[in-house]
Amino acid sequence: MAIDPEIIPPSSSDGYNSVRFVPKWVFYLAISLGVVVLIGILKAFLPLIVMSLLVGFIWRQATK
Repeated sequence: MAIDPEIIPPSSSDGYNSVRFVPKWVFYLAISLGVVVLIGILKAFLPLIVMSLLVGFIWRQATK
């Protein structure tokens, strides 16, 4: 006995009205990757910002 799959005719709008299913783990994975990237960016730029502030302070003290 063959199984007949459900076929949506081309004239039907059921395919356009269907909701895409995104698993929860994809959502959590995207959030965790975003957090890791944000932490990496902060770890890269925070020392540069602190060092530039320190060099600016030293420069101001040296040019007084």
